[in-house]
Amino acid sequence: MKKIIGFSVVALAMFMFSCNTTTDDGIDIPGMSDEQTLKSAEIAVAEVQAEAAVTECNYEVEFFANAEPILTRWWQMGKFFGWNSNLRYFENHCPDVTIEDNDSTGYPLTITLNYGESTELNNGKVLSGEIVMIISAPRNSQDYSRFVSFNDFMVDSMLINGTSEVVVDKVDSTFRKFESEMTFVYPDGTTVTRSAERVWQWLAGLETPEMQSDDVVIITGEVTGTIVWPDGTEETYSKTITSPLKRLAMCRYMVEGVVEVHVGGELVSVLDYGYNESGEECDHYALLTTDAGDEVIDLSEKHYNGLAKQNQNRNQHQYTGENGNQNGNQNGNQNQNGNNNHNGNG
Repeated sequence: MKKIIGFSVVALAMFMFSCNTTTDDGIDIPGMSDEQTLKSAEIAVAEVQAEAAVTECNYEVEFFANAEPILTRWWQMGKFFGWNSNLRYFENHCPDVTIEDNDSTGYPLTITLNYGESTELNNGKVLSGEIVMIISAPRNSQDYSRFVSFNDFMVDSMLINGTSEVVVDKVDSTFRKFESEMTFVYPDGTTVTRSAERVWQWLAGLETPEMQSDDVVIITGEVTGTIVWPDGTEETYSKTITSPLKRLAMCRYMVEGVVEVHVGGELVSVLDYGYNESGEECDHYALLTTDAGDEVIDLSEKHYNGLAKQNQNRNQHQYTGENGNQNGNQNGNQNQNGNNNHNGNG
């Protein structure tokens, strides 16, 4: 995982001489043990992966819900959804869409999206599994809402199950409210059970429902979750978006925004997606602040290997080394005493 040397030097100094870490925004992170600091960093990185995955889920739901009138007309005419150059799927890679409606009123309407074993997006992500969406009423109805189920759905190698309810603001249709209860299983066996409330606002692209590439969305809200590590230990945490996350449709990760993670009511990490190391529009770096200091992390990495882990490994090695020296001295002293005793008895 990439780090900046200047940040590393400052971080180590802060780690050795200060009980608290203070971010550039004046946020104090209480001093923690090496293990607590490492866990807080690992939770932040796990949340990056969950955030990216659930954003893809919600984005798929939004696109097909917005296109529902067109899809329904095609379905009634015997035409089927297919790839075109305005979509974010690679050519001939798009989900199979089926629609079931109520014979009398047309609603509730059920749209099933089957991604099969592999549907690749042009931002590099791969989707598989099934999303089932139930739309309660026509878009202009006061009773309009969407209930969504994710059935063994996968984003890359992360397995997702759970439900989400989506409500469109009746006054300003650029706003969506998402409430979800979802479980994420990571490739290494880590499991996150996550409750989230999100508000999405479209800054651009909502007026072109058949095109995804021009969408710009900002996201606010909160998360509570429980993470269970492969060794069976678990931690309950919460996450708050303190500066809105900004999503560009064609990017894998958020390009702006700040999130804070709390464990036991204490702030343990701050992640700033706005840090842009490459200067490219779809940057995949962010600035993570923990008790160990500030460091640049690569959002595409699956595991955390940064400052907190290095500090823990260094301190453990130092402790082991000290014990080794002490043991060596003790053994040496015992041998010396033994020799003296032997010589004295002779």
